[in-house]
Amino acid sequence: MQSQVVKITARIAMTLVLAPIFVGHAARADTLKIGIIGPLSGGGAAWGQAAVEAGRVLADETNAAGGLQVGPKRYKVEIVSYDDKYNTSEAVSAYNRLVNQDGVKYVMILTGAATAALKQNVEDDKVLALTGSYTGNTLDKNSHYMFRFYSDPDQYVGPFVDWVKKNQPGRKVVTINPNDETGWHVADVSSRTLTSSGFQVVDKELFERSQKDFQPMLTKVIAMKPDIIDLGSTPPAVAGLIVRQARELGYDKLFTKSGGSGPRDIVAAAGAKAAEGTINVLYADPSNPGYQRLAAAYKKAKGQDGNEIMVPYYDGLNVLLHAIALSGQIDDTSKVAAAFSRALPMKSVQGDQIRLGGMQYYGTNTQLITVNYIGVIRNGAPVAIGKLQ
Repeated sequence: MQSQVVKITARIAMTLVLAPIFVGHAARADTLKIGIIGPLSGGGAAWGQAAVEAGRVLADETNAAGGLQVGPKRYKVEIVSYDDKYNTSEAVSAYNRLVNQDGVKYVMILTGAATAALKQNVEDDKVLALTGSYTGNTLDKNSHYMFRFYSDPDQYVGPFVDWVKKNQPGRKVVTINPNDETGWHVADVSSRTLTSSGFQVVDKELFERSQKDFQPMLTKVIAMKPDIIDLGSTPPAVAGLIVRQARELGYDKLFTKSGGSGPRDIVAAAGAKAAEGTINVLYADPSNPGYQRLAAAYKKAKGQDGNEIMVPYYDGLNVLLHAIALSGQIDDTSKVAAAFSRALPMKSVQGDQIRLGGMQYYGTNTQLITVNYIGVIRNGAPVAIGKLQ
């Protein structure tokens, strides 16, 4: 298992509106470990690398402040990340190592498959988890230690479909998603929403995450003459591969991406010409100064552009650190979980409002409600053209 340890000192960014929770310089700080489990290699690497880098950026901004103030003590935060290769068994191994060997009580789990596999472990172990899962059953009335750190399709697909209906011609849609719990949930939400909005969903395709040749599937899809192919929760690099192969087969209509955004990775795999005009749900506005600050730090560290999903990773970690500070506890995760309601609402690094919710959807208020954007790929780059709230 590939591992990466990034030691960081964390504080809350000065752009946020909460009271200061960090103290000045001193000689020594205790350590608070936060684990990250996600794909640091393979098709989902853009998401995993963004998570690790978001933690590093947060630390770089706060190293001089001296640490996170929790009660009478202050803490240096150590981010411990493991590559699960988008594989459930690897994710379980990473979790066990984090909890049993590294002594981690706080963990970020990036994918739906990993979250589904670890959901009960999190509750049993009282490990406070932040998840990026799109899986429908991630949160329920028994979720006390699991928090989703951004809005999921239940919150934003409706406004996304409404925007497409108002701004794009054509009503015949094919959806394409991975053949796992994440893909099933996104396909279900998307198809129900599209149908209720007057679209005709002529096919719902599922593929295995290891798949590289999509021409047989796309030949069938294109024969149905869809006006729109929605790539749903398909990983960005794979989405780009699908776009390129579909264009090669003669498909010249619209692509949409209603989940798991990553337009730059789509362009890298498809080419700018093939990807032109693709409509995306974006986690960030590329023109926003807050995002640009994170993006510049990522590019300096990695030598390439990062995925805009850095924004909810960064914000999610900020919310967690605020909750820990407000709880006055570092070891009692039940008190930290209760403090989320005191930490929120707060402002995102982009200035948008983050709220706590989820009761109406899952029977529990462990969902961070965030603002997403409508984006379009123009000349090889994403451009935000609206908000989804």
